[in-house]
Amino acid sequence: MKRLMILMAVLVLALSITNAQTTFKKGDIELAAGIGLFPTFAKDNATTTIPPVSARFNLRLAPNFSLGAYAAYSSSEAHQVGLPGGAVRDVSNEFYVLGLRAAAHTNRMDNWDIYGGAMLGYNIPKVDETITKEKSDIDGPTFSRPAENKVTYSAFVGASYYPMKNIGLFAEVGYGISIFNMGVSLKL
Repeated sequence: MKRLMILMAVLVLALSITNAQTTFKKGDIELAAGIGLFPTFAKDNATTTIPPVSARFNLRLAPNFSLGAYAAYSSSEAHQVGLPGGAVRDVSNEFYVLGLRAAAHTNRMDNWDIYGGAMLGYNIPKVDETITKEKSDIDGPTFSRPAENKVTYSAFVGASYYPMKNIGLFAEVGYGISIFNMGVSLKL
């Protein structure tokens, strides 16, 4: 994690030497790929096997408004979780999110795109659970719900910095595949 932050800082400094102004207009397309630094399954004491990764496609419908598609994936595992009655549970979770995003943008500063918006999405969890009976065969109450596909919504705020005319770096906070995402964007 620390190495990733240092690499991003060095990349921003190296790219900031170039002086190119980035502006958006109607019809511009932006592609972005990111990695999440804080998975949403951290509260379950799960171990991340594949960090949250995401990709998005945005189309500017106006200079200050975009509509886009979003796809994300993460994988985590939790082993030897104790259950009432002495049973032990191992859980493997692959989590997909697909969605449509709408965002309002401001281009008031050179090379910066500050934005906020909302997403309507669909969560697709794939959970494999193994329960081992150790002390008794009596099932006690469980506090987890079965995994199910469902419609979800979220909000986000973020900023992109374009040190070069068409290549930028972004950071975003919001609920989704990760609480904090950062990555690279490409303006076409």
